[in-house]
Amino acid sequence: MLTKILLVLAAAALLPLACSSGTQEIDAGAHGGRDGGSDARSNGGRAGTTGVAGAGVAGAGAGSPDGGSDAAGGINGGQDDDDALIVPQGLQVSLEQGGAGVLDLYALTLRDGPDGLELYAALTNDGDVPACDAALKVTLYDTSGQPLGNYINGLDTKSFYLYTLPDASTTIAACAAPGDVTMTEIDTMASNISVADVGQVVYYYSYFALDAVLIDGLTVTQVNVVTGNAGTNDAGTSDAGTGDAGTSNAGTTYTGTVLNGLDQLVTDPSIRIFPLNRVGRPLGVAGGSDSSQVPAGGTWTFQTNTVDTPGVGYAAFPAASF
Repeated sequence: MLTKILLVLAAAALLPLACSSGTQEIDAGAHGGRDGGSDARSNGGRAGTTGVAGAGVAGAGAGSPDGGSDAAGGINGGQDDDDALIVPQGLQVSLEQGGAGVLDLYALTLRDGPDGLELYAALTNDGDVPACDAALKVTLYDTSGQPLGNYINGLDTKSFYLYTLPDASTTIAACAAPGDVTMTEIDTMASNISVADVGQVVYYYSYFALDAVLIDGLTVTQVNVVTGNAGTNDAGTSDAGTGDAGTSNAGTTYTGTVLNGLDQLVTDPSIRIFPLNRVGRPLGVAGGSDSSQVPAGGTWTFQTNTVDTPGVGYAAFPAASF
């Protein structure tokens, strides 16, 4: 039976993390909340694929792209936002003291949204084991060092693994394989906090390290970037691309196809696409879903909602229920 993650947004405290039998849970600082189920598309276990369009993205960020530094020591941005790994520049981002694991946070955007603060983060798996059912938690501090709140969400991941349970049955886990990029958004923060209030972000992450076998999963292809008044602009596939997403005031959507490479039918497909700046920093997220069924070897055609910050590249993460 598949493991389902229910990641609970917490303002001050988080529930203990429950490990499924036979898994090793790795916790970089603290624990997130989960429960059992049969859906690998939930907040903590989305499996996806990373694609890029535009120069300088370097595979949507492998490690710390373009000379970015390790977040554990505190990241600062570049000369301008197009080259910055952390925005707003000057914001201090660090790993919680005592945290350890295979994931490295290399880029982060914190911005004011219509309903409060929005945070977008990108991490890579720099280790030699998959990070499965992964979650990211952040603690915000004001400019005087006082805590503003704790917030958590699952990490969108790229790879699928087949895991054998103690009773010899198998399950599919959504993981960040070694070398993979993983991303998330946290957009349900307190509405009374603005970017100007925040001086520091301290993060930790949790995941399961499974002794599992990498398998074919869901793959995103034929992605097009559609700007409001500019028509359709080919953004390339997950291999590369050279299209600029544009900056139309009407916003940008993405269209494309998800191929089901699993040997079983999947239902309720969905897609999340993070537009990127030229060093791989996520700027926002667009999404789409429906209630259709996709047979083994079949495809699902998608169109996302609108994002107002298209950037010059993207990272796409498909998901489905099994």
